[in-house]
Amino acid sequence: MSVGNPSTRRHLFAAFGGRCGYCLTAAADHLDHLVPRAAGGTNSRFNLIPACTPCGTSKGALSVAEWVARRAAGTLTTGAGAPPVPVYRVPMKPVNHRPIAA
Repeated sequence: MSVGNPSTRRHLFAAFGGRCGYCLTAAADHLDHLVPRAAGGTNSRFNLIPACTPCGTSKGALSVAEWVARRAAGTLTTGAGAPPVPVYRVPMKPVNHRPIAA
C-alpha cells in the first residue's frame, strides 16, 4: 500500500479517529512519514501517520525522537502553531484484516 492509496488513507485516518497522531487534538489533514523519506523511510502504511499541518510542518524531515526533543527544548523554527505537548501513540482501535490469498 502506498501513501496515495485511498484505502490506506481511509484506514489510517479512521484508526486515529480523524485526529493528528502526534498531538491528538487537531484534525489531521495529511499523512506524515514517521521515518522521513529523506532518512530512507518508505510509503508503507506502517511508516505513515495522520498529522495536522502544524505538527507535520514542524516535524519536517526530523525523526519523531528528534522532533519531540526539539519541541521540548523550544528550538524548532517552523510550525509555531503546533500544540505545545507533542504526543505519539499507536492506535488501539481493532483493525479488520483481510486474509492474504495464497
